Amino acid sequence: MFELYKKRDLSGNFSDTITFFKSFGKHFFKNFFIINGIFLMILIVLIYFISKIYAEVLFSNVGNPNNTSNYLISYFDNNISLVIGSFIAVFLLVVILSMLNISYPVIYLKLFEKTNSTDFSTQDIIKDLKQIVGKMIVFLIGSVLVIIPLSFIVLGLLFLLCFILIGIPLLIIVGCAFFSWITLSYYDYILNNTGFFTALSNGYTMVKQQFWNIVGTTFLILLLAQIIQVLITLIPYVIAMIWLFSSTQNLEPGNSGYFSTVGILMAVVMIFSVLLSYVFNNFIIINQGLIYYGLKEENENSSTKSQIDLIGTDIE
Repeated sequence: MFELYKKRDLSGNFSDTITFFKSFGKHFFKNFFIINGIFLMILIVLIYFISKIYAEVLFSNVGNPNNTSNYLISYFDNNISLVIGSFIAVFLLVVILSMLNISYPVIYLKLFEKTNSTDFSTQDIIKDLKQIVGKMIVFLIGSVLVIIPLSFIVLGLLFLLCFILIGIPLLIIVGCAFFSWITLSYYDYILNNTGFFTALSNGYTMVKQQFWNIVGTTFLILLLAQIIQVLITLIPYVIAMIWLFSSTQNLEPGNSGYFSTVGILMAVVMIFSVLLSYVFNNFIIINQGLIYYGLKEENENSSTKSQIDLIGTDIE
């Protein structure tokens, strides 16, 4: 049986993340797509049309050499309400999906801890997600007012330091620590029902407790997820590029069908990339969850308490 409460070093955090998805990935992602499916479908449709329109605007003057007017400005002037409405819709969907995407793994691990298995349904997950909607909104507002401005200041200073070599490793280290601080704070905020600033303080304490272990684990999982996403995304991209440049006829200015196909391919690649980012984000948040439960075990010996509770249950 997979143990949530377990003291883990860097290799343990990394290997247990892989083990978790090997054992429970089917159940995890089935529920993930059921809960997020509607929002993802709407986002995919919007991204498709926005990407396709952008490509057509981008290549309009190339595909139509006799069109001397500024097609880009003309298009936005004639479709301003549609453009603004589409971007607002995409923004709202991204916010909703981002909150669901970080909350879903937290609730999943909470139910996994409670049942000591995957013996819980989609309805159980939805029920718990509904109960924390208010806390999700509060954390979102707090992030906008506190965390995001702070991140701009800290990361901005580190970017300036990149002009000297020491800034590059500092950017990586602080960036990973900052990400882990926010994620561990969110786990504490949801699972322990603490206040926003209390959770941030507890998250900071947790990161400080095992700084290099947490930073190293976070860096490795972020790097692995990014490499896999890039490699998978490159497959349709390379195929598309080979097809597009396989015939010199495709490059003729008057070939409007070619540029229409370019728009479709750009939209497909963009959609594929967005979907992968949401999927692989689960690996990152679960990894942070294992760090969280590992720290709780180290500080509170939670596994021992759980075993005592189970003994009492067995007697009954």
